[in-house]
Amino acid sequence: MRRDGYIFTNFHVVEGADKIDVKLRDGRSFPARVVGTDEKTDIAVIKIDANDLPMVQLGDSDAVRVGQFAFAIGAPFKLDYTFTYGVISGKGRSKLLQTGGYSISDYLQTDASINPGNSGGPLCDIDGKVVGMNTLINGMNRGLGFAIPINMAKEIGAELIAGHKITRPWLGIRIETLGDDPAIRDLFKGADKGVVVRTIEADAPASKSDLRPFDLITHVDGAPIESDSQLQHEILKKKIGQNVQLTIWRKGRTIKVPIKTGELPNEIARASNTLPVPSAQPTQEDAGKFGLQVQELSKDVADRLHLRVQQGVIVTDVEDNSIAAAQDIQREDIITEVDGKPVTNVQTFREALNKADPKRGVLLYLDRKGSKTFAVLKAGS
Repeated sequence: MRRDGYIFTNFHVVEGADKIDVKLRDGRSFPARVVGTDEKTDIAVIKIDANDLPMVQLGDSDAVRVGQFAFAIGAPFKLDYTFTYGVISGKGRSKLLQTGGYSISDYLQTDASINPGNSGGPLCDIDGKVVGMNTLINGMNRGLGFAIPINMAKEIGAELIAGHKITRPWLGIRIETLGDDPAIRDLFKGADKGVVVRTIEADAPASKSDLRPFDLITHVDGAPIESDSQLQHEILKKKIGQNVQLTIWRKGRTIKVPIKTGELPNEIARASNTLPVPSAQPTQEDAGKFGLQVQELSKDVADRLHLRVQQGVIVTDVEDNSIAAAQDIQREDIITEVDGKPVTNVQTFREALNKADPKRGVLLYLDRKGSKTFAVLKAGS
């Protein structure tokens, strides 16, 4: 990428490598060292001791259009200098690679064949300008190729070459576009656009605000939000420690929620699911409708599992292939509300379930080791 020996590649290509060699087209080989890496975007910069190297021309990935010609260069299956071609078949692809709660939301998609060995190679336009860096994701090489936009690679690469730590602003929420899940969509009467807050991570900036799971975010600082990738873009524009104002739709009302951004951590803690088998077997009545069993959340269990909530019922078992399993309800989850009604014990949980309409969908609020989330149980889902 530079005449003085700086080369861009994928993080997963150099991860854990004890020795890196670079072979040039003219037959020369050089040892390389890793200058910097960014796991979350799968970008790395390496350096060889050489000067006056030929350099590719870089295009503008923001200007790429779906349907335009594209070709990929690489060494799939150790076949050097392989050229494959196709078209740009999609832009803004997201949720393909996720590390530490962060996922790139801007992949370029192409039908040019990208296989193991293409990673880190260029994706070019019809003029030979590089518009993306090829990457292989989860072995999905079935007519679907993906590339990191070159504008993103340039920005991250420049920071790595300068020796800067890559930091990102973070709210600490997991979201999905309204409409991705029909069972959730049906519960939002009167709203048609936005992103749904699925989870609020423990100790995250959002956990210190008035934001709640199942809130619908419609604007960030006045900018309209219609998709999860759009929300991520807006937050990435902010500085760490900057105050942002979310406009949310909650139970038919529009309210403003201020949040101060934090720094995205390297990893986000997850629940461990180490709940022991209860001494008293829960009744089948609990599992009958949705496939989950619960027991009273006693102070002893709360203390032993270091739970922050002290009220609700704890999930002790989830039946395979059940409605609850399909909604990713897990052992140790604490059910705190059913359709907005507080759950204080097993009896109030049963009463709320009996009053709920499983055909419309039952909204459960959950606490998962300090993270707040929700699930919608719908008959036939």
